[in-house]
Amino acid sequence: MCDNDRNGVIDKGELSEMMRSLVEIARTTSLGDDQVTELIDGMFQDVGLEHKNHLTYQDFKLMMKEYKGDFVAIGLDCKGAKQNFLDTSTNVARMTSFNIEPMQERPRHWMQEKWDSYITFLEENRQNIFYLFLFYVITIVLFVERFIHYSFMAEHTDLRHIMGVGIAITRGSAASLSFCYSLLLLTMARNLITKLKEFPIQQYIPLDSHIQFHKIAACTALFFSVLHTVGHIVNFYHVSTQSHENLKCLTREVHFASDYKPDITFWLFQTVTGTTGVLLFIIMCIIFVFAHPTIRKKAYKFFWNMHTLYIGLYLLSLIHGLARLTGPPRFWMFFLGPGIIYTLDKIVSLRTKYMALDVIETELLPSDVIKIKFYRPPNLKYLSGQWVRLSCTAFRPHEMHSFTLTSAPHENFLSCHIKAQGPWTWKLRNYFDPCNYNAEDQPKIRIEGPFGGGNQDWYKFEVAVMVGGGIGVTPYASILNDLVFGTSTNRYSGVACKKVYFLWICPSHKHFEWFIDVLRDVEKKDVTNVLEIHIFITQFFHKFDLRTTMLYICENHFQRLSKTSIFTGLKAVNHFGRPDMSSFLKFVQKKHSYVSKIGVFSCGPRPLTKSVMSACDEVNKTRKLPYFIHHFENFG
Repeated sequence: MCDNDRNGVIDKGELSEMMRSLVEIARTTSLGDDQVTELIDGMFQDVGLEHKNHLTYQDFKLMMKEYKGDFVAIGLDCKGAKQNFLDTSTNVARMTSFNIEPMQERPRHWMQEKWDSYITFLEENRQNIFYLFLFYVITIVLFVERFIHYSFMAEHTDLRHIMGVGIAITRGSAASLSFCYSLLLLTMARNLITKLKEFPIQQYIPLDSHIQFHKIAACTALFFSVLHTVGHIVNFYHVSTQSHENLKCLTREVHFASDYKPDITFWLFQTVTGTTGVLLFIIMCIIFVFAHPTIRKKAYKFFWNMHTLYIGLYLLSLIHGLARLTGPPRFWMFFLGPGIIYTLDKIVSLRTKYMALDVIETELLPSDVIKIKFYRPPNLKYLSGQWVRLSCTAFRPHEMHSFTLTSAPHENFLSCHIKAQGPWTWKLRNYFDPCNYNAEDQPKIRIEGPFGGGNQDWYKFEVAVMVGGGIGVTPYASILNDLVFGTSTNRYSGVACKKVYFLWICPSHKHFEWFIDVLRDVEKKDVTNVLEIHIFITQFFHKFDLRTTMLYICENHFQRLSKTSIFTGLKAVNHFGRPDMSSFLKFVQKKHSYVSKIGVFSCGPRPLTKSVMSACDEVNKTRKLPYFIHHFENFG
C-alpha cells in the first residue's frame, strides 16, 4: 500500500503521505505538515526507532504489537474501562471483551424469555396503554349508550319505525365522533402541554406522545365519520320512501306542502343537516389526504393550509345539529371545554407570534445547513431541548415550521441550525446566501413558542445517555451547553445530572463541522467532567479493512500524545462504525448500578429511534436495576 518506490521499506515521507490519505478518506480537515511530522516521530520514538528514517516490515510489526487486538476488534474506551461496543454486523469482525469480564447469565427457558418480553413491554408502555384503553372505553360507551337510547326508548318510536336501525347508528357514532373531535383540540394545545411538563403530573401522563395520540384520535374520528355518513344516507333513503303522513311524525322543524314528497337529494342538499354534513365530509377528506406523510414531507405548505380548515370543521359541526332533524344538538357539550382551552392556548401563542425579531447573524454551514442567530424577546424563558415554530418575513411570512433551539437558556440570543430539506428551508438558505443576500432588506424572524420537546427532561436523571444522529444533534447543541454551564458555575441547584454519556452518530465530520465547534466549546467549559463524548463515523468502510484499522490506530496514538483527536481536535474518541447500543447500555448499567433509573434520550431519523428503543427493551428484559427510560424525537 505505502511502498511507492518498491524498495522494500517505508520511509517517513511515504508514511506521511499515507497519513494524509487516511485523513482524506475520513473526510475531515487535513492535518498540517507539523502535526503529521510530530505524529510520525512520536510513533517511531515509542518503539525505540527514533534513530531510523524508514520502517522495515519487522519494524512495522514491532510498532503495531500494541494494537494486535485492534486488528481483530476495535474497542470503545470509556475512561478506564475498555470494551467493544461497535456493531459487528456492519464493522470489523468479532465481539471480544477487554478489561470488563462478560456477565455470566444462566440460560432461560423460551417461555420465560417471552414472558419477560411481554412484561417489559407492558411496563415501558403502561401509560400509553392505559390512556389508549381509557380513550376507547369512553368512545365505545358513548356509542353504545346512544345506540341503546335511540333503539329502545319509547319517545323515539316513530323515528325508529321510519328510519330503522340507522337512527341508532348515526346518533351513537355522532356521540363518539364529538368526543374524538374535542380531544383533537386538546392534543394540539402546545402551550398547555409544555406547561404541564413542569409539574409532577407529567410523570403520570405521556405528554411526549401527544402527536401520536392526535393521529390515533383522528383515525378513530374518521371511522365514526364514515359510519355516521353511511348511516345518514341510509336514513335519508328510508325517509324518502315514506308517505307524507309519516313524515309529519318525523320532525316539527321541517314543513312540506301537502302535495310535496321530498327525495334523498332534498335531505342531502336542501336541509341544514344534509348540507353541513356533505361539507364536513369533504373537509375531513381533504385534511386526511394532505396529512399523509408523503405530502406533509414534500409539500408542507399545502399540508398546513389544508389543516387550517379545522376552523370550518368545528363551526360546521356546531351548526350541523341545529335543524334538530333527529334530536337536539349535543356537539357543543363535548366541544365547549376543549374549545375554550384551545382558544386560550392560541391566545398565549400570540405574545411572540407577531413580534418581528431582528436577525443578528447568519452563516452557511456544510451539508446544506444554515445557522440563524436572532434577537431574544424580553422575558422569554425556555428550557434546553425545546423548540419553536419559525417564519421569515422575507418570504411566505405566514408559513411557520418547527425547529429546535440550539442556543442555551443562559445566552442572550436565540439561534437555530436549519438543514435545507424541503422547498421552504431551501428558500431560506438561498435567501441568506451571501451571493444573493442584500443587507438593506433587513428581514425579520417571527416565532411561536417555545414548546416542550422529548429531550427537555434530561436534567431530572442522575445519569443520562444521549444519542444524536445526523441533523438530530441540534437539541444537544443547547442541552450540552446548558449542562456544562450549570455544573461548572453551580447555577442550577435543581439539576440532578451527575453523569452524561453523549453518543454522536454521523456519516462524516465534514457534514457537521458546526457541531464540532459546539463540542469543542463544551469540552472547554466542562471542568467537572460530567460529560463523556463518543463519536461514531459511519460513512465509509463497513467490512474489515486495513485502512479502517490504521485510521483507528493513528487516532489512538495521536490521542495518547496530544489528548485530542487527530480528526476533530476534541478529547472525544472517534470510532468507525455504528455503536452496539445494547452492549453500551449494559456497560452503563453495570457502572452506575447505584441509581434506580437512567434516562436515554435520542433524536434523529426513525431507524435510530428504533435501534435505541430495541436496545432499551433488550437490557430492561434482564429485570436488573437501573432501569432505562427512553425519550425520543424523530427528525427528517
